[in-house]
Parts: sequence; C-alpha cells; structure tokens
Amino acid sequence: MLAAAENNARWCDVVCRSHGVPTTRQHGYWAALRRAPSLYPDAVSLRPDAATDDVLRLIDDGPGCAVKDSFAALDLARRGFDELFAAHWIYRGPAPQARPSSLTWSPIVTADALTRWARAAGQSDTFGVELLAEPSVRFLAAFTPDGLAAGAVANRTGDVVGISNVFATLVSIDDCWAAIAGAVGAAFPGLPQVGYEHGDALQAALAGGFTSVGQLRVWLRRG
Repeated sequence: MLAAAENNARWCDVVCRSHGVPTTRQHGYWAALRRAPSLYPDAVSLRPDAATDDVLRLIDDGPGCAVKDSFAALDLARRGFDELFAAHWIYRGPAPQARPSSLTWSPIVTADALTRWARAAGQSDTFGVELLAEPSVRFLAAFTPDGLAAGAVANRTGDVVGISNVFATLVSIDDCWAAIAGAVGAAFPGLPQVGYEHGDALQAALAGGFTSVGQLRVWLRRG
C-alpha cells in the first residue's frame, strides 16, 4: 500500500505541475498548494499515521477540496468533508502473461492522438502535450477495427508501475482489464503493477488477475 500510495501521489504531482500548480511533500503527505485540476486531489496521505491537521494545513480546504485518504485513516467527517467514495488498492506481480484479446494496445506519441485519447476518457482539459515527454509516463490506447476502444495511464515510480485513468468505450470494462496488465507490462517490463479501483471496475480488475491489498477513501468538501 505504501508503494501504491506513493506512486499515485507522484502521478498527481506530474498532472498538477503540468497545470502550473505548485506542490509540496511534507512528513506523511503530498499536497497541491493551489486547487488541483478537476478529478485530482488537493492532498494525498502517504503514511497510515498522517495527522488530519497536517494534511489540511497547507491546502485550500474550502468548498471543492478533495483529499485522498490512502489508508482510510483520516477523520475528515468532523472537518466538514463527505466521503466521495471508498476504493481498494490493487496489485499484480511483474511480467504477467498476456491473455488472448481482441484489443491491440499501443502508446500515445503525438499531440493529436493524445487529444483524441483525452476526449474519449472524458478529460479533454486535463492532459497537456507536455506529459508525452515525461519518461515515467505512458498513455496507452487500445484499438479494435472500429477505432479507439479503451485506454489507461501507466506511470513508473521506483520498483512499481501504477495504472490509472482506465476507460473503455467500444469494449466492456471487463475486456479492458483482462488485457491491460499485458499492455502495461510491455511498456514497463518486469515491474509489479499497482493502482486503485472501486465498483464495477474493481470487480473487473480482480477478475483480470489483480489482488486487493487495502482500502482507501476519497473525501470532498462540497460547496
């Protein structure tokens, strides 16, 4: 869980910096010093003993503030936050064997392709072309003869690679997760894979060979 939380915080950091949002790391947490982009947290706890007051100290904790409680350990309800959702960290060992699939995966390498990928993911305003130059990041797209069918982001930190922003358009989420480990393994060979999911996507990830390794919560202060 520690490696998964660290990996996710670093991905959040990359996205925030691409939007010109300054960030910081303190004992036990990562924080954005201005409001993070839509769908991204303003703080991520990195240790199970992180203190609620410390996590909130440097961020704009007004309406719209989101906190990723990586160990489901923060008491944010008493600070006016609502639980947006609960999720599970997931893990899979390195070099998984790719399963037969109708999907053909490839990395996104051009600005136009990234624009189409982001539109399909419902995040047109989130990912700028500068992210294609990040050596630790890969935008992955899956295609069928009918076009872009699914996608995901892979980001490497240390000895793990994180999976996030998984979406499926022309195929089911189950088909996507059944093939995604092989695609990520091709982009970053020999590394364990981590991430988090909830709901139907979590069930698809577990069916696709991932294991739940702990719980997290995402909190939101509503306007």
